[in-house]
Amino acid sequence: MTVERNIDGLRGNAQRKRQKAFEKVEQGIQKLIKEQKVINFNTVAKASGLSKAWLYKEPEIKARIEHLRENNSQTKEIPARQKSSDASKDAIIKTLKERIKRVEAENRGLRDQHEAIYGRILQASEIEQRLERLEAENARLKKELEVCLSQLTNRLASEKSSLAALPAKGSKVEISHTIRDELAALGIKLTTTLASKIRNSTQEIVESAIEALKEQLQHQIIRSPGAWLASAIDDAWQPNQPQGIETHVADIFSQWYGLAREFGIVIGSRKEDDGSIWVQENTGQWFPFDEFSSKWTLQYLRSKIVK
Repeated sequence: MTVERNIDGLRGNAQRKRQKAFEKVEQGIQKLIKEQKVINFNTVAKASGLSKAWLYKEPEIKARIEHLRENNSQTKEIPARQKSSDASKDAIIKTLKERIKRVEAENRGLRDQHEAIYGRILQASEIEQRLERLEAENARLKKELEVCLSQLTNRLASEKSSLAALPAKGSKVEISHTIRDELAALGIKLTTTLASKIRNSTQEIVESAIEALKEQLQHQIIRSPGAWLASAIDDAWQPNQPQGIETHVADIFSQWYGLAREFGIVIGSRKEDDGSIWVQENTGQWFPFDEFSSKWTLQYLRSKIVK
């Protein structure tokens, strides 16, 4: 987007040059008066170093030179008339000062207008950029939504097919796709023994045993999750029941930290005065253990252990 040039700076520079030219004219005139030389456009142009065309162009300067030229001879013969010349000079200076004030006031007004317009241009540019970012994000979210809907449709179709093949609640079940997916997510290999126990149990007991296993995996490392699940199916274990295993925060952190450090996720830890535990990510940043372990759960880390 093109932004208007800073015309205030250019206008101010031109005003300063013009004022400097006025000063040169006055200095040249004073020099001619002091040396008692003839005052006209030629002598003033030579004394000030400015062109005659410029002297004629400026009304105040032109009037002053003409006035001094007409009274030049009288000034030499009658020194008392110098007061009249001084009065004329003072009048011209006063006129110039008043004009300068008007020009400065005009400049201030133009500067304020320019700043207001420039501010609106910047605001419009920022709004346009924000709109472009929102449109891009909207397009990205639409694509992600389409992918999610497609995946959900496929998953629902698969679940519907699996549910249609399941027997009534309480009867013996075959190993459904849902259970197979759960076992795969937990990293449990479907052995002949485990498959037999699942087939000879009910869907409700198997699902409860899997939930109980998930709960225990959040508190401790189980070296043989398959054997643990087989026992849970036999005894119909339910979640939220410790099954005789006492867990402590320190033990949970110790198990989690060992795996997280082994996988390079964390590089350090510390305990605060209030008892809270903080861990240092491989990027160097520190996070509370409770917050960080919700993203990298003990269950996830354990599932990455190569059997």
